Amino acid sequence: MKNLTPAKLSMFMFVVVGGLIAAYVAKNLLATEEKATVVQTRTVPMALAELKPGTVIGPAHIGSGRIKVTDLAPEMLLNEQGLLGRVVKAKINAANPIFSSQLYLPNEHPPLPVGKGMRAVSVSVGSSTALVDGLIRPGEYADIHLTPSNNASSDPRFRGGLTLTLFKGVKLLAINQSNSSGVQSDRLANTVTLELTPEQANIMILASNRGDVTLSYNPEGKGTGGVAVSSADRATLDEILGLKPLPKPAKPFVTEVYKGGARSSYSFRNGVRTDSNSMSAPSRNGGAAGSSNQVAPSNPVDGGPSA
Repeated sequence: MKNLTPAKLSMFMFVVVGGLIAAYVAKNLLATEEKATVVQTRTVPMALAELKPGTVIGPAHIGSGRIKVTDLAPEMLLNEQGLLGRVVKAKINAANPIFSSQLYLPNEHPPLPVGKGMRAVSVSVGSSTALVDGLIRPGEYADIHLTPSNNASSDPRFRGGLTLTLFKGVKLLAINQSNSSGVQSDRLANTVTLELTPEQANIMILASNRGDVTLSYNPEGKGTGGVAVSSADRATLDEILGLKPLPKPAKPFVTEVYKGGARSSYSFRNGVRTDSNSMSAPSRNGGAAGSSNQVAPSNPVDGGPSA
């Protein structure tokens, strides 16, 4: 301490104060850097699972997540209400924001994947049980069955009732206006769109107007045909149901019987008498009494035979 001079003491104090100032400045600089590194985020709608093209987006498909504000893009959809009811155009990965380019425009649907030379026919199938309780999905194959209505099944050839298979292995293009395998069908009223040949389309349209259509899942895939009809442009219910036309009624056979001066006629159809005339005893005039077809004797003055 003998060597501690005022100059050295001043220098020591200067170093200590300078160190404190430097530490304070460094601390402020680090705090500023920490504030600068705080990331600003925003909550946006995200897909809960992978959404395939054709999926109609509903509340069950959408969740939310946070992304950096700096990662926001002009096409990114920020409101869940703007997603509901939209149809997926391109695959959307799970836990990712959704872009407008990945969706069809509102009220717009993708074109049906109809094969070359085929037709898309929509048919009402009633309750969900007709769709295997809603378990059958678009893109799968089904057998199409028809149960004729009461008016049609009153034909005696049905023998009290009939259910038949119209087609086997028909591809389902859409159910309730959705061609996505991830959308559950309406359980109250169902409309199914089938991929059919032009010949099958005629059969299907007529059959759906004559009875109830039901589907059964066909794990074997695509079928090879259906009901045979005489024309590709026309189908009749008898052809669809495999019934031979009823025979045409036979022409009536008429016979005439003359007894004395009276004439009676009798009609027969298929061996059964159909008229109401009958032979009766001759009347006092020599004719058959009670016959409506009696011919009266001619007057000799008129040049006819005498009685």
